Amino acid sequence: MNKDQVQFLLSGILFGFLVGYIIAYAVHEPRVVQQAAPVPAAGNMGMGQSVPQPAGDAPGTDSGAPPGGGNEQMMARVFEEITALKAAIEKDPKDVRALLRLANMYHDARKFDQAVDYYKKALALSPKDVDARTDMGICLYEMGMPDDAIAQFRTSLQYGPDHWQTWLNLGIVSLSGKNDLKTATEAFAKVEELNPGFKDLPVLKDALKKASAAHPSGS
Repeated sequence: MNKDQVQFLLSGILFGFLVGYIIAYAVHEPRVVQQAAPVPAAGNMGMGQSVPQPAGDAPGTDSGAPPGGGNEQMMARVFEEITALKAAIEKDPKDVRALLRLANMYHDARKFDQAVDYYKKALALSPKDVDARTDMGICLYEMGMPDDAIAQFRTSLQYGPDHWQTWLNLGIVSLSGKNDLKTATEAFAKVEELNPGFKDLPVLKDALKKASAAHPSGS
């Protein structure tokens, strides 16, 4: 992840921590961890840690992978599911399940602009889906729009004020995208309140401590 908005993270350790948490705890745990890539709330594409990158409007081939073998079979399954989902949506544009599944697949493949399009359509039909809204916020952050991402997290919390994963993402994006230590501190405190057993709370606190040391004013 190469983002202008994380320039304040001078420590490589802290930067790696933040990226890792967006990856690993986007909305639910446990997660299939992908290097520098968040995963959707409703689950990934179910194909392990290697997620293909759609080219254009449909998944493309992985140029770094050897020809044949499991990769071709995986891609065939992806094409088949993409085709089926789009056919379902064409038949019924209000098929929220298909819209979300397709959005999640594009999310996994880091085609964030296309994922956002499908999340928007799904949320127009099911606005209280906090998982989908949080996932869309992550996409917007990845597209370089932290303010829009935060706005989606805030809306998500209006519908689900106890959704600790949304609080977690709000804290991460506020810290890494806006250098807003106040909001990040409040959000991480809420995570601790809602999920006191969250095993990585000490890491969150350490990240805040390092960011505060780098920017004592909290600006």
